[in-house]
Amino acid sequence: MKKIYRNFISQEDLDKENIFTIGGRKFKVLETSRDSMAYKVINAIKEDFNFSVKDESYWRVEERSGGHQWHKDTGSSNHMMWCEVGVSIILKKSASGGDTYYSDNAEGLNAEKVDRDLFDLVVHTSDEWHMVEPNSGGRIVFLMFI
Repeated sequence: MKKIYRNFISQEDLDKENIFTIGGRKFKVLETSRDSMAYKVINAIKEDFNFSVKDESYWRVEERSGGHQWHKDTGSSNHMMWCEVGVSIILKKSASGGDTYYSDNAEGLNAEKVDRDLFDLVVHTSDEWHMVEPNSGGRIVFLMFI
């Protein structure tokens, strides 16, 4: 299952959160302030997705020009087997590339580009095959795994 929440945050929200100062570190959701972006996401998706926040659940801000190959958040390489839901919000776009795709398998069968924009919240269950194209750099994303 996957869903897009349009215009989930604004530039003003992002400026208040000052999330760009975070860097690539991982932050446990359970140790995060209740008024943080992580908890805003949890409150927004809890009606549509079945999950529980676990000790392993984390969020991070990532800048990665190499993209991500086809994978599931669980099962494709037996990592994060605890994960039920994956979340992403593009905070800054790159000049080119960086599009997200979903497919039926690891080979990209029936690949479908995600119609998303800056600040849209994209959520999927951990059994969804997805990938992110390499980009020209500068693409910054809020990621969360619950």
